[in-house]
Amino acid sequence: MDVLVSGATGLVGAHTAAALYRAGHRLRLLVRDRQRAERWCASQDIAVSEWFEGDMSDRALARRALHGCDAVVHAAAAVNLKRAEAEQTLRSNLAGVENIVGEAWKMGIPRILYVSSAAVLMHPKAQYLREDGELNPGGEPYSVAKRACEERVRDWQCQGAPIIISYPSAVFGPHDPKLSESNAALCTFCNSFVPQTRSGMQFVDARDLADAHRLLLEKPMNGNPCNERYLVAGHFLPWRAFADLLASQRPVRRLPLPAWLLMSAGRFLDACRHVITVDFPLSREAARIVCHFPPSRSQRLRDALAFESRPAADTVHDTLCWLEQCGHLTPVNNNHNKRTHHV
Repeated sequence: MDVLVSGATGLVGAHTAAALYRAGHRLRLLVRDRQRAERWCASQDIAVSEWFEGDMSDRALARRALHGCDAVVHAAAAVNLKRAEAEQTLRSNLAGVENIVGEAWKMGIPRILYVSSAAVLMHPKAQYLREDGELNPGGEPYSVAKRACEERVRDWQCQGAPIIISYPSAVFGPHDPKLSESNAALCTFCNSFVPQTRSGMQFVDARDLADAHRLLLEKPMNGNPCNERYLVAGHFLPWRAFADLLASQRPVRRLPLPAWLLMSAGRFLDACRHVITVDFPLSREAARIVCHFPPSRSQRLRDALAFESRPAADTVHDTLCWLEQCGHLTPVNNNHNKRTHHV
């Protein structure tokens, strides 16, 4: 297939492009920073058939990139947590969905994959993540935008559009074209502390997610586009077990934190963001994810593809080694007990 991938300078888009290329598909990439993407592709021995440089809000560019494609992966997103720019974040993400997913449908492209997020399924009353659950009402500007995009794409699905939606959890992985939010959070856990609450960490390996995306594009559609929604959630580890896994690689600090304290701190920092710039990753929504993230029990991806994620320990080991090699983390003493087991 001739496949267009948007967002290939991000962790998810880059690995998805790599998985498609290695399976024999021809790649077209729509990117904002071609030089960054070219460097990454060269480092991974990936050949790109056609390049399209520009913003996903450019409809004419998107249509040129889509012309003649057999399949599309829309992994690009405008990530911005600034409340003052919430409206722009919403407009940018909706424009990307309209110009790539919507235009692909209008042009008759038979395979369209939209990369959403497990966070949109995180309704406050949900005990488990599930594809048919209620949507997260939203909080931060980016979450509001992701929900709006989700609703738009689901509406097209129900009109018969050949769209597949994937819902990744937090995505860790090596060979990150630029430090993603999830990999940056992993650095924060290593450099500061791992919170110990009653919830846990749900994460998927970028390489597993990429393989799932490739397989979803290659499989026959099931006849009802509204059922083409798949959680790609990987592993759920309670925070204590997640800290143990990190500690098998490098020393970590653990900090027991009651949910009410984290939630209060997140609300306080959100209020501060209305008047000043706060360069600290905690927010009310981030605190809710840390304290109340529901695990996934969906079997839909496994049933459709017989898909299995690699061991969680392998993901953490490979990602931490890569973060050290690239200077994002200070290497630990070689005598520290390295990973010898799988989770």
